[in-house]
Amino acid sequence: MEISANFRWWRQTFSDGGGELLDFYQEACNNVPARLETNFHDIRGFRDELAAHIRDSSFGPLPSETQWNTDEILRDLWFDVFGAEPPPGDPYPVPRDRWGRHRMTTYMRDIPTKDTTRVPEATRQWLAARGLTFDDLAAYREPGAEREYSRPEPPGYRQRLAELTAAGRRSGPVEGEHADSARADLLDAKESYLATGHTEQAAGIDKILADREPRDE
Repeated sequence: MEISANFRWWRQTFSDGGGELLDFYQEACNNVPARLETNFHDIRGFRDELAAHIRDSSFGPLPSETQWNTDEILRDLWFDVFGAEPPPGDPYPVPRDRWGRHRMTTYMRDIPTKDTTRVPEATRQWLAARGLTFDDLAAYREPGAEREYSRPEPPGYRQRLAELTAAGRRSGPVEGEHADSARADLLDAKESYLATGHTEQAAGIDKILADREPRDE
């Protein structure tokens, strides 16, 4: 599936600029219900195309990612923008009870959970629409919490990609062009954590690395 100019425009709109534009990202997400009503800048078309890219793995792998991790990034984006209901046709939907308590997204990342008086009404409405509570977010941040940094690539996923490619529904490689260097960076980070006694963080790196491995064998 070709990536439309409309899709690229909205992807830029829903970008946190590496964390520097998080307030703008959250505001853009908060505005989605009103924009869907008027179909501002064909946001409904963006929604349909995002669902299709998740379904068909047709948004090629980001430079330092596998195709699976890229699909997962798009699932997080869908949750932030369009809500907890999985995109139509998603072959690997995220269970509802994983969001917030175990799986973090860009929107949720910096929401306060202790002094919640600082949380604006628009953010409270966003949480409520997704069935999330401040307790869910706090649980994610507890020491030893069961955090879902990533999900394992499912068995048979690479075969599915091959079939989608043969059917003309996707193109491109399985791995991003810098995926190998990203793995090396993760290994370096693990060694640094171990050297400084941060064993929990090192174990998290191990899980990320394990989850990146194909499961077709």
